[in-house]
Amino acid sequence: MDLGIALVKVTLDIKDFWPENVTIETAAKELGMNPRSITTIRKGTERGSWDTLIKLSRWLSWRGGREIGIDDLLRIEGEEYQPEEDSNE
Repeated sequence: MDLGIALVKVTLDIKDFWPENVTIETAAKELGMNPRSITTIRKGTERGSWDTLIKLSRWLSWRGGREIGIDDLLRIEGEEYQPEEDSNE
């Protein structure tokens, strides 16, 4: 069975959830991260990692006073998954 191929690009995008009056430097200190990484994540150009995604979700939820899920932070661009039909079935 061929599951098909979907070409996608996934990046972290937190600009819609960024807390007011919080600087990159403050965020970097609170998160224990490099300010450059925070900047690229805030721009929506960072691919990130699982631990970064979880850390950001928890931090933004705490800072924003509302639950922000991991999937809220992902920007997914590309094709929808389209499985190819298997002629052997």
